[in-house]
Amino acid sequence: MTRRPVLAVLLAALTLTAGCSFLASNPESYTSTYEYSVGVDATGTLSDVTIRVPLPERDGDVVVDADAIAPTDTVDGMDAAVVGTEYGPMLELTAETFVVETRYFRVVEADGMGRREEIDESEYDPTNPDHQKVSQRTVTVSVTRTAAYPIETRTPVGASPTFVPDATRELTECPFPYRDETACFAYDAPVYLSYESSPSTRVSGVVAVYGSNEWFAGGWTSNGYSDRVEFAATGPREGWVAANGTTEVGRGTYPSPEP
Repeated sequence: MTRRPVLAVLLAALTLTAGCSFLASNPESYTSTYEYSVGVDATGTLSDVTIRVPLPERDGDVVVDADAIAPTDTVDGMDAAVVGTEYGPMLELTAETFVVETRYFRVVEADGMGRREEIDESEYDPTNPDHQKVSQRTVTVSVTRTAAYPIETRTPVGASPTFVPDATRELTECPFPYRDETACFAYDAPVYLSYESSPSTRVSGVVAVYGSNEWFAGGWTSNGYSDRVEFAATGPREGWVAANGTTEVGRGTYPSPEP
């Protein structure tokens, strides 16, 4: 064998070895996190408000406490606390009055960029497509926590933070196509809504927990799950409602690297 073919074989072997090393997962990059978020919208002023939404649980324990959700005991002007209910611990948001004021805006351009500028009601022109009328107020809160790697993302109920772990979950279609590992399940979740409002006022909300594992193997890769509870009501309310829960599992790349 001549020197040139031998050199070519050695270079090919080195390239292959370097490629395998680059694509190998890096144990120092292994991370697991979960995020709990709450968003509530109202299109009109509410009074005597009490809203209770589920908290994420794992193996019977609530994994996000009141101090993490609301360090100052308030969330966007509403008092916040974790309270016990007949359906287990929940996040409670209360307010004597939750004022929703109509605001008016116009879209203006500066240096080729559009931005929204608040204007007085007298300047508002409903026929102008660059003018906007907003009659809605939103309350949001989000908490992110790290967890010991890896968390369970294929069958998270009971093993990772989810809502209403004892609910009956039924297989349903996923909103977006994913790989074969992905599956979605629907269930009913209790939410408490109590407030006075006009008959046309709409209150809606989304409560969600997301969990994921991430690692670097020639690029960032992950897998995860999500659990969402959505509700909507029009007019005054007082009592428990059955909200729509959806658990999506097995999203991303599997298997997770060994820790």
